[in-house]
Amino acid sequence: MTTTPPQVQVVDHPDHAVPLLLEAVGAVASEQPRPLIGFATGSTFAPFFGALDAALRDGTLPTFVATHLDEYVGCTPETPGGMVHELFSVCPEFRRLKERGAFIPVPGVEDGSAIRRHESRLAEAAPEGIALQLLGLGRNGHIAFNEPGTPFELGFHTVELAESTRDDARARFSPLDPPRRAVTAGPASILDARQIILCAFGATKADAVRAMLHGSITPACPASVLRRHSDVR
Repeated sequence: MTTTPPQVQVVDHPDHAVPLLLEAVGAVASEQPRPLIGFATGSTFAPFFGALDAALRDGTLPTFVATHLDEYVGCTPETPGGMVHELFSVCPEFRRLKERGAFIPVPGVEDGSAIRRHESRLAEAAPEGIALQLLGLGRNGHIAFNEPGTPFELGFHTVELAESTRDDARARFSPLDPPRRAVTAGPASILDARQIILCAFGATKADAVRAMLHGSITPACPASVLRRHSDVR
């Protein structure tokens, strides 16, 4: 199978990635009417969402439909620690997007029919698929909540979270324990996007970045599958 090395760009500080991400979102939103853009949550993207919120309020971005990668099982949009709750907190304009039918949240329920309905909603919103998918990278090489060992052919599915992933989530759910399961876009869902941009900052991600770029393409490092995509940065 043909593989394509991702385009690597190094920035001196995470904040320096913000204008690059805004530019990418703006470019995609300018290329077609109401493209579907997939966003990633977590501390990696917090500065970006602040800038995105300002751009959406100012009306400086063309119209797009938004979605995201994953949600903890048991979390509603109003559950502190949940992904949609985070999006509404760091980028309040997402709440207004949802009111206008321009934000499609991942359901936090362990229900196969609900997951299939979510996939159908995405297909109806953008028959040509996600135009741009933003990704973070876990310390163990996970993308979205696809933990090591996840088969590459999976679409949206429920997953048992690795303890390292739950440890990383403890602060967001404190004083409660973080959930053990989540609903996530699978590797196949992610690879369906026309363009992918992954951000990873800090020394704690160095081993995962190395494995993603230079290791074997294997479910042991879920991010390594991105080398099978023709447009990854």
